[in-house]
Amino acid sequence: MERIYLDWNASEPLSKQASSAMIQSLKQYGNPSSIHFEGREARNALESARDKIAEIVGLNSRHSLVFTSGATEAASMVLHSRFFECAAIEHDCVTVWANPHLSVSKFGHVTVDSPGESSLQMANSETGIIQDIPEGILFTDAVQAFGKVRTDFSDISYEFAAISSHKIGGPKGVGALLVSDGATIAPLIRGGGQETGNRSGTECLTNIIGFAAAAEYRSTEIKSGLEAEIRKRRDYLEKLLKEVSDSTIIIGKSVKRLPNTSYFLTPGWQGDLQVAGLDLRGFSVSSGMACSNGKKDKGRAVVSMGYSKQLSDCGIRVSIGSTTTTEDLERFVEAWSLQLDEWKKKAA
Repeated sequence: MERIYLDWNASEPLSKQASSAMIQSLKQYGNPSSIHFEGREARNALESARDKIAEIVGLNSRHSLVFTSGATEAASMVLHSRFFECAAIEHDCVTVWANPHLSVSKFGHVTVDSPGESSLQMANSETGIIQDIPEGILFTDAVQAFGKVRTDFSDISYEFAAISSHKIGGPKGVGALLVSDGATIAPLIRGGGQETGNRSGTECLTNIIGFAAAAEYRSTEIKSGLEAEIRKRRDYLEKLLKEVSDSTIIIGKSVKRLPNTSYFLTPGWQGDLQVAGLDLRGFSVSSGMACSNGKKDKGRAVVSMGYSKQLSDCGIRVSIGSTTTTEDLERFVEAWSLQLDEWKKKAA
């Protein structure tokens, strides 16, 4: 059985460009902190990757880029030592450091009163709903937006922002913290003083090079119209879903969303049951963000929007990517429809 992967928001398949660059980089065995020839070669490769990613995201001279193990570490570096506000729609790596109480509208938009003391994600990983980032925001989780929509950080006023490699076709285990000039970090990892003292430990050069290659390729795809093409496929999927089940609720359909993300609720039909059944049929989807699967508070984004916890438990997320075809989506809806009929018979 050929499987169809529809969980790109959790992690994207490694791109050929990233894989090729990583394999080539394995020939560079020097430590980027060493001053001999091999070390300098590694350092040059590291800084070249940094410059490439910085250029792609639109960093200017007032910002710097610190490599991390991922967005969770990047968020922790900033937020563990600060008082800040956020909403319940944020990723766990943000809410764990705060009491999320900022209000969320029925459309999924957050009201931020004090940007300099607040964290606000660019896009929600479950619903795909995109936020307007207020000027001077303390921290923005840009993980889901970066690489899915045109994202120029030079147009955004922020103190810190986080991006991740494996959400754009790069390897897992590497991300970056974007830091505004003059912003201070209380390092979580101390020791060798790498990353200008902000994150000690020898940099994972192979993963960083893969990250840069993935970012470069994704930038090319976005410029070539990938965003519009993906949105067209997503809208087609949602049209098919509504033809099968008019009672199914598509979250965020009337507002700006990530082009690849569809989160929908079918009243009474548990999301986890849908995910398990679809998995047996060869389809990989999710009932929430990957980091919250198995937790009682998954689906809290839609609960924050005013939906009941009972209804939020009936949601699944389909997130597609560059290689997802309309045929893949038609096969998915066919399998989902058959599973829906089976559930209705059992519930009758």
